[in-house]
Amino acid sequence: MTLRFLTRHFNHDGVNVKKNLIAELQDGNSNILSNLISAVENGLAAKQYSEIYPYSHDTVRIGITGPPGAGKSTLINQLITLIRNEDKSVGVISVDPTSPFSGGAILGDRVRMNQHALDPDVFIRSMGSRGEMGGLARMTHQVADIIASSGKDIILVETIGVGQVEAEIIQNVDMTVVILVPESGDDIQFMKAGPVEYGDLFVINKADREGASRVAAVLQDYVSDAFEGRSYTPEILLSTATEGDGISEIYKQCWNFIDNLKKSGNLKRRRRNQYFSRVRNNIRDELERRFWTEDVTGDLEILISDDDQRTHSPSDTARRLIPKEH
Repeated sequence: MTLRFLTRHFNHDGVNVKKNLIAELQDGNSNILSNLISAVENGLAAKQYSEIYPYSHDTVRIGITGPPGAGKSTLINQLITLIRNEDKSVGVISVDPTSPFSGGAILGDRVRMNQHALDPDVFIRSMGSRGEMGGLARMTHQVADIIASSGKDIILVETIGVGQVEAEIIQNVDMTVVILVPESGDDIQFMKAGPVEYGDLFVINKADREGASRVAAVLQDYVSDAFEGRSYTPEILLSTATEGDGISEIYKQCWNFIDNLKKSGNLKRRRRNQYFSRVRNNIRDELERRFWTEDVTGDLEILISDDDQRTHSPSDTARRLIPKEH
């Protein structure tokens, strides 16, 4: 299907992209959008991605992150309803680094968001590692660019937890909403290692359970300390997404934050820093790709004999493999 799609919509040098592809994307053609994403994921449409990238800058991107079981998908489903009630279009990217699967929607997400499945102004895509963690963050950014180029007003990027891959993803959205639950005492301790700094809004979901107010109070103390001296201290809200409680306030706070970013000029600064980070990461990925030739892999196999492992540190062996500058 991907090869058929490329043959049908592009000539060999991609010059038809702006005339045909952008028009079809912005007309809400979900099949075109899905096929283009698949083509880029499979490394078959790098030029086409470059051609549509300039159309990707007007979309607001919001990260939704938190531990498994926090109710992120249910909350996102409620947010989609509010977004559509304002006649805005929305894309959702659900990222699970632990899953080898990609494409379409993860089953649980599909069930929760089923009411929006036939809405042409809602596009949902899942992303898994496919067994390789390294490029997942970069590919997520590219998929977001493609969805943005289709004219979606908002993109919601859902990630599980706050590992290295997730951190790289949520650092490249306009704002991040961190979802916790009343049982998240241990998660708050975990967040003290650093991830709290990425949060622009905190939500205690499933607030009808015992302990919600206590967790909110603990989190409030920590956030106040962590953001002391900064121009902005994140709000902490309560919600019960299954009942729709608190969702309107979350949505309102998201837009208030985005509006303040725009007025202060911080949105432009954030996006500039994100662009710099993405360029740097792409250089890293490209250099690594070029480095790992068959010859280098063979040399490494030779160098990791039992004797070498005992006498040479990993950093020494790495330096032996890297060509010396002349």
